[in-house]
Amino acid sequence: MASTESESTAVDTLICGPMVIERSENTIRTFLESDDSTSVTVERIGPRTDKCPLGTRDSAAVRAQVNGRELALTIGSGGLLKRTYRIVAEFDGRCVSLRPKDIESTTYLNGRPHEIEKEFGEFTLRADGTVDVFWTLPKKVLHKTIEPPIPTTEELLVGYALSAAFGTGALSLTTILMGFVSSAMPG
Repeated sequence: MASTESESTAVDTLICGPMVIERSENTIRTFLESDDSTSVTVERIGPRTDKCPLGTRDSAAVRAQVNGRELALTIGSGGLLKRTYRIVAEFDGRCVSLRPKDIESTTYLNGRPHEIEKEFGEFTLRADGTVDVFWTLPKKVLHKTIEPPIPTTEELLVGYALSAAFGTGALSLTTILMGFVSSAMPG
């Protein structure tokens, strides 16, 4: 795909209605289908160095914005351990993060990766470029119902943009070791 060509995919957010994920060689942009005045852009400004959809996991080679305002990203290197796939995004005094859940899904949090009680939901990037979402449902704990946070439009767009830019999921070290052990066993 040439850098001037872009492709768009519409997905239903189930919270704010249909949203568009627009991709080009160096840029991912998300906005609501009904109103593109609020948008999130994640752009690779350095060379392609990784197999993730955007082409890099180097924070210094990525520029991100929410409606022209800076979106500060801390991007994990994507190494052997699952925690190296974490992404933290900060804007306007808010913090949201993505943390791999399993081989294909990523948990989206209203806060840092360790704040599991603030889970918005889970994203899964599909091969066709769409991003599926499963929003967290209320949980009952000791006769008390815990309501999950509901993302604002900007937080929603950030989550989708980061999932589309860097992919979702990761292999755990245990899975990798078990695969290695099973391949070494005869029979």
